[in-house]
Amino acid sequence: MNDFERRIRELINPWSTKISEWWSSSSIRSALANRSVDTADLRRQASAQAQRAATAVKDMRDSDTAKKAATALTDLRQREPVRKAEESAKRVLHDLRSGHNGSGDKS
Repeated sequence: MNDFERRIRELINPWSTKISEWWSSSSIRSALANRSVDTADLRRQASAQAQRAATAVKDMRDSDTAKKAATALTDLRQREPVRKAEESAKRVLHDLRSGHNGSGDKS
């Protein structure tokens, strides 16, 4: 280390020490450290809740009531008026997405 570097370090060292001491006792540092712990805890809680929700949905889908409802919806969708309404709705959505207004003109 040359004389210039030594002098620069001597000038910087007291400030560096004071900043380090302040940072060590800083509530900002504590808040940042706690934030990462809090975030990890929130992630664990969210994961556990998502797992419980997935289990509840699976249980509901496997229930007799859900199976009966699915069968009823399938039967309903097979009826002619419902099929026609679905086809009409699909055409309307297709026309809207493609920019047609239904009469062959561009909107």
